Amino acid sequence: MANKKISQLVGIGTSSTVSGTFLLPVASGPNGGQYDTVRTTALELARYIFTGDSAGGGYPAPALSGQSNVYFNNPSWQDTTAAANGVDYAYLMVKSDNGLLTTGSGIGKPVGGDNLGNHTATQTLNLQDNIIENIGSLVDFQDGGNIGSSTSQISLEHPTKIQFDAPTIQLGASDNVTVNGSFSARSADFAGTITGDTLEIQGASYHNVTALASNAIDWSNGNIQYRTISSNTVMEFSGGTPQQGQTLTLYVKNSDTDPYTIYFKSGANTGNVLFPPMPESVKHVVNSTPGISGGKTNVYTFVNIHTGIFGSSVTGYNY
Repeated sequence: MANKKISQLVGIGTSSTVSGTFLLPVASGPNGGQYDTVRTTALELARYIFTGDSAGGGYPAPALSGQSNVYFNNPSWQDTTAAANGVDYAYLMVKSDNGLLTTGSGIGKPVGGDNLGNHTATQTLNLQDNIIENIGSLVDFQDGGNIGSSTSQISLEHPTKIQFDAPTIQLGASDNVTVNGSFSARSADFAGTITGDTLEIQGASYHNVTALASNAIDWSNGNIQYRTISSNTVMEFSGGTPQQGQTLTLYVKNSDTDPYTIYFKSGANTGNVLFPPMPESVKHVVNSTPGISGGKTNVYTFVNIHTGIFGSSVTGYNY
């Protein structure tokens, strides 16, 4: 076949197919001239455009552009899910059914799921009701964080133990915690009310001891209180502070050498603080309340039942 100019060659017909054996004429030679006309195949040209020529320093295509969709029509996909760490295998969005290359802010879902590796979310992650499992030993919430739900409840389940470690743990906005079943507390400070059918304490139980700075007794300050006097004294329970069923143990010390009288009232009412009847003829007795001898200490115990505050006393301690 005689050499022809490119303009003299017959064009590709509408029924022709470009295959790996389809020959193309190209000029080959050094930069600047003395080119030879040689042949190449469509497959060789495609490989040269996309991968370059390592021996001759060819170039791969710097970009793919155009106004038509780009497809990777590979009949046998290589599954790199297990090694898809973003370094060894970077992600590219390709439709698995036809190989369409697409763009967008997401990761395609290959068969078997994604190995997300170390990813940082830039927006809310929507799991679409899927479950997170096998998460490791720690979930770290930065800048506060919370676990919330619009459903009726959230359940935390574990076959052994659920542990909360924090200086303060608040359950509920109203600081009201309801526990059904057994409840075990150790080294805990309780403020508020614990109610239930029964309450069993295994081990020691103790109360804080409150020193009174005046003759006003606030039952909410504690069940054990004490006061030192040096004159005849009226001690008043702060109104509304004795709770039904509450007890109060109070010692009163007389620091003087003379005996003094003492009696108790709740608010302005003296009639609802009751001691066993004691004749007023007995020295230093007021409202059946025994007084305190000089240099001695009395211990008074009160219990609030219904509308009465019932008192008893043990007198004459050398303290």
